[in-house]
Amino acid sequence: MANLMNEFQRYLTDDVVVQLTRQIGAKDPNQVKKASYGIAELLLNAMSNSATNQQTGSGLFDAIKRDHDGGILGNLLGTLRGQNQPSNNKTTDGEGIVNHLLGNKQLEAAQAIGQISGLHIFKAGNLMQILAPIVMGVVGQKQKSNGLDLGGLANILLGGNNQQSSQSPAGGLFGKLLDMDGDGNMMDDLLNIGMKMLK
Repeated sequence: MANLMNEFQRYLTDDVVVQLTRQIGAKDPNQVKKASYGIAELLLNAMSNSATNQQTGSGLFDAIKRDHDGGILGNLLGTLRGQNQPSNNKTTDGEGIVNHLLGNKQLEAAQAIGQISGLHIFKAGNLMQILAPIVMGVVGQKQKSNGLDLGGLANILLGGNNQQSSQSPAGGLFGKLLDMDGDGNMMDDLLNIGMKMLK
């Protein structure tokens, strides 16, 4: 099985980490790097859950094929700096991706990222939205290069998560997070407002 976390880490170069640190207004690149690994694990777990769900799997697969072919990875630093914008706006719609994958668990997710990295919750939430298109791009690139159908994509997502669980600083924290029942609270609106103020 392909290790999608290794693929993601390959694009998280020192220059990219410095740019991300500057973009979210953080001070410590090491915190941002640790948070980035946790966010990638979280989103890959969420995609794995979605891909193996009969109700959501086809929608995720269609979105990956339509909007996330991995092209964003070709000039990632340029995209982060705003110098290179894909023609498809959905490719870089991190807020939409996070809303779709995490729903009303975004606040808990940002809190968990903050706990493992030391980042402020709003900065962690902001970083999550910036990284979401990159994680989707990594998955989409794998889907495209291997010609995967939904079943093949689900297998790779599951395989990647099994391999990364023992290496991740987050351990099983995110699996428990994603298993929690949604309570429909409005705290995610507060998180989004806080992140937009930071931007």
